Order: sequence, then C-alpha cells, then structure tokens
Amino acid sequence: MTDYALRRQRLLETITTEAFIATNWEGSDPVTLRYLSGFTGEGSLIISRDHAILLTDSRYTEQASQETSGLDIQEGRGWNGQDLVDGLTQHSLTQATFSSIRASVYWLKELEKLGNLKFVAEKDPVSQLRRVKSPEELDHLRAAAKVADAALAELVPWIKVGMSEAEIALQLEMLIRSADAEGSAFGINVSAGANTALNHYNPFHHAVSLKPGDLLLLDFGANVKGYRSDITRTFVVGKPSARDREIYDIVLKANCRAIDAVRAGITGIAADAVARDLIKEAGFGDNFGHGLGHGIGLEVHEAPSLSPLSKDTLEPGMVVTIEPGIYFTGIGGVRIEDDAIVTETGCEIITAFPKEELISVG
Repeated sequence: MTDYALRRQRLLETITTEAFIATNWEGSDPVTLRYLSGFTGEGSLIISRDHAILLTDSRYTEQASQETSGLDIQEGRGWNGQDLVDGLTQHSLTQATFSSIRASVYWLKELEKLGNLKFVAEKDPVSQLRRVKSPEELDHLRAAAKVADAALAELVPWIKVGMSEAEIALQLEMLIRSADAEGSAFGINVSAGANTALNHYNPFHHAVSLKPGDLLLLDFGANVKGYRSDITRTFVVGKPSARDREIYDIVLKANCRAIDAVRAGITGIAADAVARDLIKEAGFGDNFGHGLGHGIGLEVHEAPSLSPLSKDTLEPGMVVTIEPGIYFTGIGGVRIEDDAIVTETGCEIITAFPKEELISVG
C-alpha cells in the first residue's frame, strides 16, 4: 500500500460520514489534494471505504495518470458541481465530509441542491494527520533544508554594498530554482536596516539598498516535492556595532536553548517559554512579539505551534521552526531560525548554515 493509500485509510477512520471530498480548483486547496493523492493539478478527490475517485478535466488527465496510482481517474467538465455529485451517487454515497477550513457554506449548500446528498463540514481533519511526518516526508524536508543552506552559502559572498533588497531576493530565488526544488517555499523576505524589524516584509515593495552598518535579514525556504523549509539568518553590512553583537548573541542563546529543550512531550507553551524567558531576563521581553515557531510541511505554517497560546504537545516526527527574535521599531531587528525534527530524546536540526557569530557581508 502506498503512503497516499495509507493516508486515505487513516482519514476515513477519523470521519463520521461515508466519504471525504478534497477539491482544488483555481488553487482552492492544492495541499489536501496533493497530500491524499500526489496529484498537483486541479480536480476533486472522492474517498470512500471502497473507492477513490479523482475527477479532473482534459488538461490534467495525463498528468494525473503519471502522478497517482490506485485512483479511478475520471475526466469531467472542469470545475462542475454536477460531476462531483454524480461521482458520489454512482457509488450510492449519500453523505460526505468536507474540511470546514477549506470550503464555504454557500458552496456546500449549492452542491446539496444538485442531488439528494448531505455534506458535513468538519474542522480540517487532514491537517491533524499531517502533523506527524512519515519517513519519506522527513526526507523531503531534509532535502528542502539542504537546498536553502546551499543557496545561502552561494549568495552571501556575492552580496555587496549598494545592492537592493529586491536584487538580492531575485538572486536567491534563482539559486533555489536552479537546484532540485520546485521554487521558493514562500515569498522571500530580504530586509535591510530598519526594515529588519518588520517580520513579514516584501522587498519588492520598496527601493532600499544596502548601506554600511545595516543589519540584513534573510527569511526564506525551498520547496522540494511540495515540502517547505524555512530558515532565517541575520547579517551585518560591514562592521557590526557593539549593540548589534549584543542583540545577536542574546537571540542566538535563545535559539540554542530552545533547540536543547525541544523533544517529544514538551508543550508548545513550554518550548516557547524557554526562549522567551531568556530574552525577557536580558531586558528585551517587549521586543519579542511573535511565537517561537510553527510546524512546516506541505505548508510553511501548519500545526503544531510553539507560542504562549499553543495547545499542542510535541510528538516524534513533527517538524517545527525555532525562530526567536528581538526587534526595535524604526531601527531594526535580529532573528535566527532553524528547522527541527522532533525525536523522543531531542530534535534533529536540518538547517545547517552557520550562525555562531554575526557574519559580515558586503
């Protein structure tokens, strides 16, 4: 049995209806469809105890046959609710579960009008399955981290004073795409100077160039077979100030101490507190506003979470980021982020780019 078939089987054990439906039309939910089938195109997947049907259109039928196995691939008329209803009724299925996170109430009501069917919205049951990764998924995440590390190693010596944030982001994108990757894991954050205090920054919205003394923050990742790494490193353009070194060293200690604490059985709240307490004791508690980390996988932000509000307990095979930071509005900030596979006795760090000291560029 393939990993995809095992995932479908596990999913059916968690729902209360006869079937589960995953749809991806015009980008509505590519992650769930890919996780349950391996298919990266547009279509709908109907899963029941006895059948697994993939409905797609003529643009994707050949692709579907190449990317999937064990599915009844049926060619329909594109995104057509009647095709979906017919796929259920042909196997005498009268009710099905959708993820309440991924489908609108309006859409479900419209489908019910097309046949004598009942659709039940449940809170994203697939995301619960995705929390713990299989060995194959872990290998994809390790590969994505290696691509990011290699891209960063090639990028850093190339960076020069006067380059724009956007120029650096484009070069980083090129390096990622020229490796064994589908592309960037998410929109690349290259921020310089005061912009390093902005956690989610778009370098293409501004015309900022590197100046001596600027902090430079790079937050990015690679997408390998759909799985996404997420790494942040902070540099300085030219010679760092004593203040830069002080803040960097505090963030580094928080990162390392949290890494030492992460293991199966620790709660997301407790893991966050390890780093947060260190930063607070150093006098910068008010300057660390976000959570310590989040899960990564087919999405760059998924369960579990490491934060003061987390309800999660870590398990072996979960993969999380560890990314403490200290930020000063209008001045700049430092963040150091690594990706960690949770084990019974600790964690395996899969991002390896050096962080032991504040590296100078330019």
